[in-house]
Amino acid sequence: MSDERPGDVSPVTDADTTPPNPSPQQEPSASGGWQMPEPKFQQTSGYLPQGYLEQLGIGEAEKQAATSAAAVPASAPPDSPMSPPVAVEAQPDLTEQIEEVAVPAASAPVVKKRSKAARILFIVLGILVMFAFIAIFLTVIYILFLSPNGGNGQF
Repeated sequence: MSDERPGDVSPVTDADTTPPNPSPQQEPSASGGWQMPEPKFQQTSGYLPQGYLEQLGIGEAEKQAATSAAAVPASAPPDSPMSPPVAVEAQPDLTEQIEEVAVPAASAPVVKKRSKAARILFIVLGILVMFAFIAIFLTVIYILFLSPNGGNGQF
């Protein structure tokens, strides 16, 4: 089963395919492995291929406008009849576009001072909580792993 329709088949030519690597003209290297083919450097003339504008569907008026714009000498003054019409409007300065927004001054945050008694109380409570946690942790370890089994009694 093929997804191609009979009308979509086009003949395959040598121009549509690439030669296998390494190409048959290339001699195998001394080690018998693959060798990179020589690079091919290509240049273009900078012009469009013949019939390219017709393929794009560009009309005769656009072609004449494109060729007349290219034919205008660079030294022609902008008011001369040879210069193409320019559709560029005057642009405002950047300083005219930026609006300055008034930013209210930031006030310094109010810092509440704690008394020394509260600071000492929190330190003592923190140390007591740490000792309680360590004692509970060691008690659980002793019960789970170090205590003798209770299976020596009569029941």
